[in-house]
Amino acid sequence: MQRRTPLKYFYMALHPRVVVLVVAIDKEGKPNVMPASWTSPVCEEPPHIVLAMWRENYTWELIKESREFTLNTPTADLVDIVWKAGTTSGREVDKSKLLNLTFSRSKSIKTPIIEECIAHLECKVVEEIDVGESTLFIAEVVEAYGNEEYMVRGRWDLRKVEVLEHLGGRVFTVSTRVIYPRKK
Repeated sequence: MQRRTPLKYFYMALHPRVVVLVVAIDKEGKPNVMPASWTSPVCEEPPHIVLAMWRENYTWELIKESREFTLNTPTADLVDIVWKAGTTSGREVDKSKLLNLTFSRSKSIKTPIIEECIAHLECKVVEEIDVGESTLFIAEVVEAYGNEEYMVRGRWDLRKVEVLEHLGGRVFTVSTRVIYPRKK
């Protein structure tokens, strides 16, 4: 007989999930960084993603104001920075200085990308949907690029790179092998 997980932990059935570092800017153009794993592609033509974000986050305020953000994919060696970014408020601390990350100009939007990350999506918000305590930001991906050194035919080469995934709370993981379905 299977043990049942309490409903309040329903989302854990959908983990691990790839971690991204969300960058948003304030009115002066200063970047703020927040880790997130509740993101997903929702359309290929035209390319759109969804980012679920708690409405109490400072990053939420910045995205509401600027209507844009970047998603940056960190590797496992950035786990300490990811944790620090997620446990520090940008309202209280300048995380762009605290995290010692390198910000570079995006190709199509004002919000910068993080150089230390291996992939970048430049996103413009096209719709918002409030769900419970969160907002779903539906955004068009206006630019998408990554470090081709770590890719094979458009997919991450897990022999060369450890893409950081969130398992829940303080626990992170990486995928270490590729599997294929058996041919019939």
